Amino acid sequence: MEALPSELQTFPFPEWQRAFEDAMRESDAATLPARLQAAKHAIFSRLRAKAQRPPGTAERIALNDAIHLLRVLRSQGAPPYWPGPAN
Repeated sequence: MEALPSELQTFPFPEWQRAFEDAMRESDAATLPARLQAAKHAIFSRLRAKAQRPPGTAERIALNDAIHLLRVLRSQGAPPYWPGPAN
């Protein structure tokens, strides 16, 4: 089986970016809620881990962009569990 582009890509912030990209690429409506929840959890886990030592500017911008895109997905009909603490 051929590797997907995301499998070949090296993420600058792998702690959360792979889960986020998986959610962005998900086309199966039945799987999308779980992917969105996993991305949300990964992003907020990263933010909590870095609370004492905030992420650098590039990562902070990337995290903010990811949160914004997840909110856009919600506004387009994604499950209504946003915003709220990561589970």
